[in-house]
Amino acid sequence: MRMLRNVPLDAAAFFEMTPDLVCIAGRDGYLKSVNQAVLDKLGYSREELFSRPIDSFIYEEDRPRTSREREKLLGGNLLHNFENRYYTRSGDILWLEWTSIFFPDRDLVLAIARDISPRKKMEAEIEERF
Repeated sequence: MRMLRNVPLDAAAFFEMTPDLVCIAGRDGYLKSVNQAVLDKLGYSREELFSRPIDSFIYEEDRPRTSREREKLLGGNLLHNFENRYYTRSGDILWLEWTSIFFPDRDLVLAIARDISPRKKMEAEIEERF
């Protein structure tokens, strides 16, 4: 366990306890690890998430744009505040805002997302009014 300014830092506990969606993905496009928030928000089991390519969970219209951003990420660019939509197991659509970094020495991506669905719904309602 590491200490951060005299505070014990247990990365595994942080990984599981944060309300943000935290994922570790491989260069191969498959999830390798997710926290409980991912399971709770998307509704899939770990087995379901790990057995299918990440792209299969992404809203179809967002796949080409997401793929382009993923290529930039794998090329060394930080992904910051990237928005796209995901299908939940129940068929709902969830808006997520991502920040991700690629670790080429391990061929892994660390990604953190927030559910921005309520904000997107409010934005759509405002647009309808004007």
